[in-house]
Order: sequence, then C-alpha cells, then structure tokens
Amino acid sequence: MRGPYTVPAAGSVGPAPAAVLIALLLLGSCGTFSYSVPGARLIPEDYFGVHPSNREGPPEKLYEFLDEMGVVWLRETFNWNSIEREQDLWDFSGYDELVENSAAAGKKILAILAYDVFWIHADNKSRRSIGPDQLPFYLRYVEEVVRHYRGKIHAYEIWNEPNWLFWKGNKKDFYDLTRAAAIKIRETDPDALIVAGAFNRVPQKFIREMFRAGALENVDALSFHPYDLGPRGALRLYDRFRNTLAAEGYTGDIWVTEVGYPTGGWYPTRVSENRFPGHVVKTLAGLAVRGAKICCWYQLFNSHNREASQSSLDSERYFGLAYPDYTRKKGAAAYALCGRYLAGTEYRPEFPVRNRIPSSVESLYFRGKDQRNTLIMWNRGIFPVRLKLRLPGTGQQIHDIVSGQGRVLEETTELTAAAGPVIITWTSGETGEGPALSRP
Repeated sequence: MRGPYTVPAAGSVGPAPAAVLIALLLLGSCGTFSYSVPGARLIPEDYFGVHPSNREGPPEKLYEFLDEMGVVWLRETFNWNSIEREQDLWDFSGYDELVENSAAAGKKILAILAYDVFWIHADNKSRRSIGPDQLPFYLRYVEEVVRHYRGKIHAYEIWNEPNWLFWKGNKKDFYDLTRAAAIKIRETDPDALIVAGAFNRVPQKFIREMFRAGALENVDALSFHPYDLGPRGALRLYDRFRNTLAAEGYTGDIWVTEVGYPTGGWYPTRVSENRFPGHVVKTLAGLAVRGAKICCWYQLFNSHNREASQSSLDSERYFGLAYPDYTRKKGAAAYALCGRYLAGTEYRPEFPVRNRIPSSVESLYFRGKDQRNTLIMWNRGIFPVRLKLRLPGTGQQIHDIVSGQGRVLEETTELTAAAGPVIITWTSGETGEGPALSRP
C-alpha cells in the first residue's frame, strides 16, 4: 500500500537507478493527450475515497474532516498478522471500532485482505507468499474476517500490488489465491463487493495471465494504482489499463484504489506543494471522466506533523493531503472542492461550446442535480490564454483551489486560463442552457 518505489538505503539509489526510473516514466508520458474524452459519464455519489492512516485525535474529528472533504470510502488493510497472530486465536479489536464508527458516520470500508503470517512458514518468517500448503490458512482468515463483518464492510480487496513489492511468491500461486479468495468471500457474504488486482501501474503480462488462469471470474471490479510523474501520465496509465482489460473481454468496473503524489522525498513522482493542488484536481477529474468507479487518494495524512523533524529522503512520509494534527496542506482544499462539486454529477463533453479556443485549453463540464453546474478549466500551453466565458444562470462563482475560497462572477465574464486549474460553479436558468467559451 505504498507508492511505486522502495526507499533507498543511505548511499544507494534503491532497486533501480533513479535516472532509469525517471526515463521510463517520461517515456510513458510523451505524445499527444487530452484530459477530455468523448461520451457522457455518471460520477458516482461515492466516487471519493482515501487512505486515512496516521490520524491523531478523537474519531469524531476524523469523520468531520472526511465530511468536509466529501470522502465516502476508507481503504484499510485488515492485516492477517494483526487478526490471527497465533493459529485459531482471533482478535478483531483493532478494527471493530473503525468499522462501527465508520458505519455510524455513513462511510464505507474497502478492506484489503493481506498479507501472510509467520507461523504458516516452516522457518517462522513472513515471506509475503502463500503456497498451496498455506492457502487453506489464508482462506480461513478470509472467511473469519468476512463472517465477522458481514453486512458491515461493503467491499473486500484481495491483496495489494502483487506485481510489485507485496507478493514474493510464485505467480501461479497468487492466481490460485485470488480465485479461491473470491469464491470464499462470495460464499460467506453474497452482498459484499469483491475487488481484485490492485496492480501497480499496468503489468500487461501479469494481467493477461490472471484472466487466462480464471483468477478474476468471480470479482465485481478490478483495481489498479496509476502512479506516475503527474496527472497526464496517471491518466495515460488508466487508458492503457482499460484497453488491456478490454482486450481480455472485461467490461466491468475499474476502481483506482491508490493514486497520489508525495510533496517530499526522493520519488520521481514528487511534486512541490505549490503545484500539488493542480495535480489533485486534474487527477481526480481526469479519472472521473474516464469512468473510474471509485478513486481512493493515497493518502489522507502525512506520517508526521509539519514541525516534526523527519527524513527528507523517504517520500512515503509526504503523500498526505493534511498533517496528522489536521493542519491542511496545499491540496486539501482542492480535494474538498472536487468532493463537493463532482460527486453525483454527469460529465457532459459537449459543453462548454467552444469557439476559436486553442486545444491547449482544457475544459471539463459536469451537470449536477437541481441544475447545478461545475466547470474545471486550465491551460496546458506555455502562454496564458484570455477567454470569454458565458455561464447562463445564477450564483456564478470561481473557486481558488489553494484556499477553497470563492468569488462572484458575472454571467458573462473574461478570465485568463493558466496552468493552474480553476473550478467554476453556478446554477442553470430555466432553459438549462450550457456554458460557452470564446475569445474576447
């Protein structure tokens, strides 16, 4: 449940030279690209999720923050090693309060079923692998978790990033585990959603082999983690993932169960905190218009508070939208604006009507209930572009994605499209006429 790279030891460059990793990411980000896509899309009411680790303070504070952010899904690892430290000794106390509090707050849990326990291995050492002889023990753990939380947990995800750091065993063993776990979940709680994959980026051969092994026959959704240098690369990965699944005949839901960018450390995906809000908006909106069913941001909190002295090397410490004491980072307001104005809307690519607008200007329009409208706009070009924007209706506001503050706009206004996205909201008039963009 981490980003795409391990932390290097002092004096090293990790599992692969950093220059090679950067080159590979850059290669995947080249070529023409548009954030907008053809075809309308419904954005689910429960589209927004997070990894809520590292929080401080009482539970009420967490759920107030989640409401502010528009978050519905919480992705948590229900670690086998915490639940069954010794064989047949089951302890759910570390998770019961989370499940109960989340249900009371109207939140849904995506529970990751992972990893191994030391006592199933002959040498009593955890290996992050489960062979045929150990599989019955894992399936017993799956059954006990699902039975204990039947009707309380909405979805289960089988393992995490098996193609990266979190599965060390034989690939066939993992395919067998996925297939058997999905059957066990279905038998134990027929109403629970089953999610599988959790692929880091797009391991095409691994995915094809899982399909052909029958490992994915009983799942409701496939998940993956599009970590890349920025939003454009992440969305390219989504497109490639969707196309890879389509080639195998898959037409079901895709869940993005991790995506994010550290604001510190050595990962090549690192982004400055000043650019972070733009990354948040472009990634969340871009995945939504492409049809992602759920998007869980990795993660809600940094590992440390702002004033704490921490390693400047370890990017894993810097993925949060806020600090554990709830001090907001730049990016928190951007996420909250998306959560407030995109959930439950319909992406309508035919709007805004564009007249002589350069292709570098991106515009994503969402129509909500009660004629509520949201337009997200920015410019990919080098030079700012002056635009005339017509927003038929009332209550026009432009929102600053750094502060979250809004200011009033006229029905027809001029503004400059620059690299940073703006979020514009208003209520349509009786005719329901859509927005229009032109040059002044």
